[in-house]
Amino acid sequence: MVPLRKAFIALAIATFAYQASFGLSRSVQTNFFVQVIGLRADEMGMLTALRELLGLLGFALAAVTMRFAPPKIAAICFGVMAIGYAAYGWSSSFSTLYPAVMFASAGFHLWIPISEAFGLSLSRREDAGHVMGRIVSVGWAASLAAMVLVLVTIRTPTQPDPLLPIIPIDLGYREMFLASGLILIVGLVAILFFPSRMVEQREERMIFRRKYGLYYVLNFLDGCRMEVFQAFGVFLLVKVYELDVRTMTILFLVSSLLNMVLSPRVGRLIDELGERRTMTFSYASLFVIFLGFAFIHSAWVAMGLYVAYNVILLFSIGIRTYLKRIAPSVDVRPTLAMGLTTMHISAVILPPLGGILWEAFGYQLPFLLGAFFILSSVIATQRIPSKLEMTAVPAPTAAG
Repeated sequence: MVPLRKAFIALAIATFAYQASFGLSRSVQTNFFVQVIGLRADEMGMLTALRELLGLLGFALAAVTMRFAPPKIAAICFGVMAIGYAAYGWSSSFSTLYPAVMFASAGFHLWIPISEAFGLSLSRREDAGHVMGRIVSVGWAASLAAMVLVLVTIRTPTQPDPLLPIIPIDLGYREMFLASGLILIVGLVAILFFPSRMVEQREERMIFRRKYGLYYVLNFLDGCRMEVFQAFGVFLLVKVYELDVRTMTILFLVSSLLNMVLSPRVGRLIDELGERRTMTFSYASLFVIFLGFAFIHSAWVAMGLYVAYNVILLFSIGIRTYLKRIAPSVDVRPTLAMGLTTMHISAVILPPLGGILWEAFGYQLPFLLGAFFILSSVIATQRIPSKLEMTAVPAPTAAG
């Protein structure tokens, strides 16, 4: 088999397994946190901060593993995540949930920069957006399959009857989390077949260079937006609007379906129009969405905004393709890891702060805080060279 084809298949299977696992756990975890464990907004903010703390330590995690073959490190990531996600179901309080969350987070935050390096290693400068879009599309297909499984099999104390009586399978929260862990074992095996030689391994340290300054800034601001929404987006739908597991799963399913269809198109659009134009549009849209969450008190509107948020989020591919166009291949993986670290600088501050603001003044405040950072992203994005300017710059080389 051609090495490039073998690598793509291995990454596609691993991505499918990861996203299927994540889809199962994501569909039920917020309802589990609120309805079973009874987390408050401030506790949710603290849990998010603790979970994302390992993202902040991505610098150290990536530096430790930089000398090892990326497929082996990726396999370890899958194993660690499998244990963490499976352990969610045995949690009964904040104190027992915390270790499981941290375990899963360690594998997750080390896998992300490695997986992006895998994807970028399969692409050329001129088609990076298209290749990344295809991989993202595979992931959303897996999420879609996971959502359907949850929808037709989930059984909770508030929804004891199956959606489709003809399917004699009833899974509770614990079984869903266990299935989430088991699926990751498939990804563990698949990623071991990714050819190590296709990913640059010469770098032995993390990279923080001035010429990638805008990339770091964009990641930091995107992380601020991400931390606010990760902590309180779905939490708002479950806590304030009291949406049940099946309704939430339908929202996840619709988002997955749209993203599966649109991600290759968004990738091509980024290649055609350039990162500056497409990312300006996406951040402006996200700004409006966050204001909608804050000021429009309607369950139907909130559900629509949630789906729109997930679709617009596809344009975040542009941050990685921007790096691909300006950095030599030897810099890509360590700079991705550094970008992940800068993205999580806000993790230890914004979620707890947002939780305190929620409890003291209402749910609107965290989303207004997020809107401020998105507006800052709109401004920073204007410093990205236009597509014409980017095309005029010679392709970066290892010596560059």
